[in-house]
Amino acid sequence: MIKSITVACAALTLAFAPVQLVAQEYTPDIIELGETGPFAFEPAPQLDLSAGGAVEFWIAPAWSADPGYDPPVLLNIGPEGISYLVSVMRDRDGLVFANDDDEDVFLVDLTDGNLHHVAINVMDDGLEVYVDGTVVGTSDLRPSSLPSSGLYVGGLGIENSGRFEGAIGQLRFWNEPLYEEDIVAYRMRDVLDAQGEDHPDAANLAAMSDLTTGQMLLVDSIGEVE
Repeated sequence: MIKSITVACAALTLAFAPVQLVAQEYTPDIIELGETGPFAFEPAPQLDLSAGGAVEFWIAPAWSADPGYDPPVLLNIGPEGISYLVSVMRDRDGLVFANDDDEDVFLVDLTDGNLHHVAINVMDDGLEVYVDGTVVGTSDLRPSSLPSSGLYVGGLGIENSGRFEGAIGQLRFWNEPLYEEDIVAYRMRDVLDAQGEDHPDAANLAAMSDLTTGQMLLVDSIGEVE
């Protein structure tokens, strides 16, 4: 028996072809952002982290000169403000997590041009931030519970300001925080593996990107099939 994921698809406002990059034995779902600019997913409960959970993604910042701002990776925002924002610091020496009221910084070197895996656990008392399987910091900040107009990836697309340049990919949202050992062991693997061991938290998968088809796959259920 293997497991299958039943999903619904949320539209992605994407008008350019994705590029696949290989990281070790696993191929994350990667897209290159540059002159084409950011893109967005429609709002969905599975993308709301205010009740707790986790988000994983890959990044490879590509700018060299200070852009004058901290380029955004993920931004969940609505008419009443920011639920959560994850940015790379302008000198590529850390990550910033922000909500509608405050922000916190997690120092880590992202200047080597390689893809780096980021996992953020949202718990009752705050955040744990992992980069490449290592904890880089904790915070008592949490996402704000605010209505969403969408999940924006790589910026808001307003003129030419506030955009991320580089690669972003393989967004995975979970409705429960991930165990540290699972982040370490499974960041380089698919959630479901017909030839091996499924992710032990697969039942908690809420959504994952399929940038090659321009969709966010919203998980309805995971069940056994022949």
